Amino acid sequence: MIMHKTLQKQLDEFFRDVTTLGSFAFFLLVTVLFIVSPLFMPLLVGLIFTAAIVIIIRLFYFKDRPKKEEHTNFIEKIDASSFPSLHAARITFLAALFSSNFNNDYLTIIFVLMAALVSYSRIYIQKHDWIDVLGGVIAGVATY
Repeated sequence: MIMHKTLQKQLDEFFRDVTTLGSFAFFLLVTVLFIVSPLFMPLLVGLIFTAAIVIIIRLFYFKDRPKKEEHTNFIEKIDASSFPSLHAARITFLAALFSSNFNNDYLTIIFVLMAALVSYSRIYIQKHDWIDVLGGVIAGVATY
């Protein structure tokens, strides 16, 4: 029983940390790190377009998160909407962009695994379900 609780706590912390790889802060950090690189503009445009696609969809289609979030205004309502997953969109875009630009099979495997882990983490921490994540992946590919 103690072992199970310890393992559960470790999994919870792991997926909480992994999900940050799909956050705005991480994407912005990656973009800034490539500021003197030819990848800077595609990263900046990708940052803006992934957010725009998700926000436009959420403007017209509201879907509660698995753990419903209360909202008192229009902006909170957009944030409380579950479909599509912006984290999944961002990390999918990053994985596609880096895989195509670095053109290395081993890095591509790492990028795809990272995108899969972030996407699954959103389900694990009950922010999204599979449909939300799939929608985010499609939005990330469309942005790319």
